[in-house]
Amino acid sequence: MKCEIIRDLLPLYCDGLCSEASRQEIEAHTAQCEGCRTCLAEMKGEDAPVTLPDPEPETEARVLRGVKKKFSHRRRRAVLLTAVVMLLFSIVLVGAADVQQPVPYTDGLVTAELAVDEVIDLYYHGGNYDSFHGFSREVDGRNAVFLYFDRTILSNVTPSGENHLCIGNGLLTDFRTACYQVDREVDAVYYLVGDYVELPGLSQAEFEQAMEGAVLLWER
Repeated sequence: MKCEIIRDLLPLYCDGLCSEASRQEIEAHTAQCEGCRTCLAEMKGEDAPVTLPDPEPETEARVLRGVKKKFSHRRRRAVLLTAVVMLLFSIVLVGAADVQQPVPYTDGLVTAELAVDEVIDLYYHGGNYDSFHGFSREVDGRNAVFLYFDRTILSNVTPSGENHLCIGNGLLTDFRTACYQVDREVDAVYYLVGDYVELPGLSQAEFEQAMEGAVLLWER
């Protein structure tokens, strides 16, 4: 039967006044037709049947959102951890780049010669250096100058300059990184790595022991 005929018969069906054949036809039709089934429910004073959505798609979507959120949190943590590691590495690298290391003496590291104006010229052949240290002291009745060079990671990758020092008029200088006051009359120049704050104040016996590692660069 058509829906129009069924709905015309629904009042009789609700009152139990339709024939057995009509009742069976109406029940068979409303079992398949949601619209007529709703009309029947309204006539009986019942709530219209509610068709529940399939929960599976919503559950899958919720699971996918959870997985994406979890991976997003992991990725943010990984990015943050990488940034922290890179920052710490940069701080360590910058700090290490300025740490001075004494340059140990090797053959030919420093050469010296006396110029005609009585200035002692010193030439450093160890590439580039960061700075140098110097002082003068009397050794065995002679005025001696002691010096050594420092280098850093940064100075190792910096193009080397002239690397020329001179001793004259009571000064030891490279005109670039440092200048030290020394004796005006110099009889010998030594290369000696050590604590140049402590060495000048040592007793003669202590200083002679410290001089065991000194290398004579020039003497008059």
